[in-house]
Amino acid sequence: MLNMKNNNTQLASVDLSAYVLGLARWVEQFIKLGFEPYIATFMFRSLPSSEPTAKQIMRDEVTRVYGRFLTEAVRNPWSSNNATNRPVLIGCADWPVYKGRTRGQHKMNGSGIHFGSVLLVPPRNRLTRGVKEHFEEHRRAAYVRPDHALQRIDIEHVEDDFERVVAYTFKSLLNRRCTVDDVVLLPHSRSERDSLAYSAARPATPPP
Repeated sequence: MLNMKNNNTQLASVDLSAYVLGLARWVEQFIKLGFEPYIATFMFRSLPSSEPTAKQIMRDEVTRVYGRFLTEAVRNPWSSNNATNRPVLIGCADWPVYKGRTRGQHKMNGSGIHFGSVLLVPPRNRLTRGVKEHFEEHRRAAYVRPDHALQRIDIEHVEDDFERVVAYTFKSLLNRRCTVDDVVLLPHSRSERDSLAYSAARPATPPP
């Protein structure tokens, strides 16, 4: 797996445009290795008006979905044989641009708030359908559940212009509506996995 350290202490003083450009170059490296790129947009039902709480809910839902997709796409994903063959997801919350002077409570409760991401699917996978069909139709019920905040996942394949796609995905970061602390990069490192619960789809056998 290519290395992309998200050291926010160091990134605090880095130009955000350069940071996002670096993400685009990193995505392009995966594509050169045969990974298929997609825009994955996570839409939510009503979210709390508190931004930190809403962000955490979105992070939790995205991590839950990734954990399920990881085992759907790759058998024994934490084995050493799949160290460079795991799906990659990188993104952040995308907050709507409010017009006028007010930002109404009803808008904070979900209208337009979503999580934008780039999903990179490894060349060796066990999916029986296309990625878009997998998420939006075939396995939709496994990801979008009535007891969770996620309302739907929209998937679009990316053909080219990856720099523009990444910039669009991280426009809230470029507009300083989010910070580098809000960037989600999956899979987690091993140390992060040891301190986080993925989902009910996490492999029963502990990773090596």
